[in-house]
Amino acid sequence: EYRNGSLQCVHGFVEFSLLRDLILREIIPFLNEDEQCIITIDFETRGDAELIRRALRDLLEQIPDLERRIFRVNDKHWENHTEWPTIAQMREADQRVLILVDNSVVASNDMGLHYRYNVTMENHWQGSLDSCSPRYGIADLHVPWSMPHIADKTWTRLFTLNHFCCSTGIESLRRVNPSRIGGGDNGWGTLFPRMMLCIAKSGLGRKPNFIAVDWVNIGDVHEIVDYMNFGGRLGVGQRCESGLDCATGSCSAEKVCHCQPACSESTWNATFGENPRLPSNTAAIIRHAEHLLLVPLLLLLPVFL
Repeated sequence: EYRNGSLQCVHGFVEFSLLRDLILREIIPFLNEDEQCIITIDFETRGDAELIRRALRDLLEQIPDLERRIFRVNDKHWENHTEWPTIAQMREADQRVLILVDNSVVASNDMGLHYRYNVTMENHWQGSLDSCSPRYGIADLHVPWSMPHIADKTWTRLFTLNHFCCSTGIESLRRVNPSRIGGGDNGWGTLFPRMMLCIAKSGLGRKPNFIAVDWVNIGDVHEIVDYMNFGGRLGVGQRCESGLDCATGSCSAEKVCHCQPACSESTWNATFGENPRLPSNTAAIIRHAEHLLLVPLLLLLPVFL
């Protein structure tokens, strides 16, 4: 949000910091310290869109250490690419910051501010955790699963899986308790089946690029992301009433999720093939508090302006 001559990061009525301060204090040091990291910033804007766009342009021009690292779909590096570059290629080009915006007026390909609804597809964040439907954009612009490519490109849309029970993180805190059935909302028995449901419903037949959850450090989200990136074994040990409460589909007589012989070895290849790569099999995780995103392939930092 543009306030008093500066871009302010807010979430509802909560004010965090000036965007400039956040970039200089956290994002630039993180990029400098870890040359392998890739960050995705998703700007959710509020207020005068044209004013925000001009302020973003001025801000980026003042911070060359960020501006030069911004990924641009129309950059000459990618003009002959028929698909997204790999993470290795993004690192080599040092274009390690992907920026998404929710308003077409704020968007600018030249600035590397990509209109979210042109490059992503996602399920709606509202609704029960056992459902999955496409999310509607601004002014009821429907971005259905049947639009698999980004605007004016053959590149596959980035796939965001939203997994929120409630409107606020405070409401969801009780529901992510690992002692609940399925390990809570962020447990193997809840999050993993939801993800598999969305993969099936979308018809994409592939993993999400981003998994969005509340309270990322509570539950099994880190294990699930590692599994989606690298394969391994499905999680067990959660409380259950039936196999529907378990990632393995099997609930023991003691009402604990367990693994039958059929799933005792890695189940990755049977689900996604021998090379789980879209476009890279490396993981990056935000390890902070509520309403931040856990991401199998890229790091997504949501920023509310």
